[in-house]
Amino acid sequence: MDLPADLLRRSLLTALAVLLTAAGYFVSSGLHRVWWPVWLAPPPILLLAPRLRAWPAFAAAFIAHALAALNWWSYLRYVVQFPLSITIATLLIPAIWFALGVALYRGLLRKGNPWLASLAFPTAMVASEYLFCLSQGTFMSTGYTQLADLPVLQLASITGIWGISFAVTLFPAALATLIYAPAKIRWRMAGAFLVIYACLLSYGLIRLSKTPPAPDSVLVGLVETHAGQNMFPADAPGSIALFQQYISQIGPLASQGAQYVIFPEMSSLIPDAAIPKLDEMFQKAARDAHVQLLIGILHITDQGTFNEGRLYSATGEIETIYRKHHPVPTWEARTTPGTEISVLACPRKAKENLPSEPSPAPQSTGKVGIEICRDMDYPELARRYGKQQVGLVLVPAWDQGVGVDADWHGHLSLMRGVEDGFSMVRDAKNGLLTASDDRGRILAETPTRTDGALVTMLARVPVRYDSTLYQKWGDWFAWVDLIALIALVAFALQPGSRANLS
Repeated sequence: MDLPADLLRRSLLTALAVLLTAAGYFVSSGLHRVWWPVWLAPPPILLLAPRLRAWPAFAAAFIAHALAALNWWSYLRYVVQFPLSITIATLLIPAIWFALGVALYRGLLRKGNPWLASLAFPTAMVASEYLFCLSQGTFMSTGYTQLADLPVLQLASITGIWGISFAVTLFPAALATLIYAPAKIRWRMAGAFLVIYACLLSYGLIRLSKTPPAPDSVLVGLVETHAGQNMFPADAPGSIALFQQYISQIGPLASQGAQYVIFPEMSSLIPDAAIPKLDEMFQKAARDAHVQLLIGILHITDQGTFNEGRLYSATGEIETIYRKHHPVPTWEARTTPGTEISVLACPRKAKENLPSEPSPAPQSTGKVGIEICRDMDYPELARRYGKQQVGLVLVPAWDQGVGVDADWHGHLSLMRGVEDGFSMVRDAKNGLLTASDDRGRILAETPTRTDGALVTMLARVPVRYDSTLYQKWGDWFAWVDLIALIALVAFALQPGSRANLS
């Protein structure tokens, strides 16, 4: 009778640990995340794993993470419309890595190495996220759970998003390890972890309080509507009607001092033959209002289809054409990726002069860059702007609706500003109009509407490039992490004695 009772107890404890870890990750990841549960989600599985055999521990961890990942299923399958195979792979590959991280933690702890065990889990998690990022971007990285935790977010200026993911996953691993660690080293471990997190929080608070003043700022106007047929007109009459709506808002924003007016990604489908008409409309609007205009279009040419951002100068010239580097899989499968970045001088408005006096040339107040929507999921592209000392990045975008992914995908871009020291203005169709600074603070934000009404927002944004260690050294932390993972795996595979964890 003892064996079935013991088996039942173990089964219940395993099920409870799986459900607790799954619940913690479920509410702290996905589209509607809460920043703090992710710090406490792994301990149930991490505490259970050393008491199970290797394969049951791996399976429990895999099931826990896979259950939590179901919060992505509806979005990936029906909103983004990923094929079933890609959806399953996107959800299960991270679950496999999570289980491998738990298995490595378990193996090192059972070998009597609590210090290494505490590092094993976060090292495996960061390595998996970095390798995933190389092909699919960072959009599922653990570090994004901390966008609302501003002190922790500042770590990105040193390590990029990878250091945040490490800090978030080290904490629960440390808690679990301390319970199993021998008494003679437990207090030393606790003291070491306390110092690490005290330094992390102190750095974040100091960086937030010591923000340097910007040499200048610009007033940016944002315009958006997305209801019904106006969401993405594919014919000439619909496009002209939408552009006339947009142009009607330029004058009022300019009269309030706007120096830039931004419109969203892929405002309309424009064949090559219609480009001269589009350019004529917006060149005249920019010249009349004496503002810079940035509009996103889907441009169909004989050479390919391009997701473009076209910037018209205040004097009416086409100042630059930026083409999206990272099209969305399935949705933009036929779109040709761009390869170049756009770095421009940010002009200060010329002072008013008497008619008899010559107008002075606008003075530069810093540098401005352009990215489009999913491009901001990739740290390396933003880092290219950081190397050019860009102080403001303008981002036309298209999200899937307020309450769907606007709060999630609309805010991922905040991380890039902290990593590379620039402010950001993001105008998202079917999402949020957002302005933020280089500390990840939201300066102004307005949701778009579903009733067809135009929404506008005016925000004053600092134009300041702030040099960061991440901008200089790039993904150094991720590379150190990969090397550490190889060393930890090699050590775990060496034969040796087993610790008594009973």
